[in-house]
Amino acid sequence: MEQQIKVLNIGKGRSIKIPVDYQHFYLDYSSNPENKGWRKEEVIHILECIKDNRLEELDMDTNMMNDIGCFFEDGVCVKPDIQKAVYWYEQAIVFGNDLARANLADVLRKGTQGYPKDLKRAFELYKECGLPYAHYRVGEFYEHGWGVKQDLEAAKAYYRHAYKEGHALANKKLKEWNLLE
Repeated sequence: MEQQIKVLNIGKGRSIKIPVDYQHFYLDYSSNPENKGWRKEEVIHILECIKDNRLEELDMDTNMMNDIGCFFEDGVCVKPDIQKAVYWYEQAIVFGNDLARANLADVLRKGTQGYPKDLKRAFELYKECGLPYAHYRVGEFYEHGWGVKQDLEAAKAYYRHAYKEGHALANKKLKEWNLLE
C-alpha cells in the first residue's frame, strides 16, 4: 500500500510533505514537557494535530519541526520513536534549521535508540551547521578520525573557532592541549 502524503504550506512559498501515517503513536499524558520549555497543553495540541492530520491548524515553522523531532526523540508526551524524530529533523533541515542539523547529527553519531550510525553524514551535518556546538563536534571528528581522515591541525582550528564562540568544551580541550595562555 502506497503511503499517503500531505503537502503543508508553511508560508513564504515554502511547503513540506508530511506522511499521513501518524495514527500509529499514542499520547502519553503523564510526560513532563515543561522540562523541555513547553507547556503540556501546547505539546498535546501539536501532537494531536499531527496524529489527526490537522496540520493546517499549526503555525508551523522550522523551529517547531525541530521541536516535534525532539518530542519524538525524547518521548515528550509521546512514546519515543526515533524514526519519527529523524523525519521531523530532516523536514527542518530542508529549510536550513541548524538545531535540527545538530540534533540529527547527534542521532547519527551516537546511533540513538538503535538508529543506524552514519559518521560521514553526521560529520557533513555538523560542518554545515553554524552553531558553536557543531564546530566543536567537527573538531572531535578530525581529532579522532571518525568517518574522516584524522587531521589534528583541522581539529585545533575547529576547537579554536568553537572556543571563540564561547563553547565551554572547546575551552577545556584547548587547555588540555596547552593551546591557551
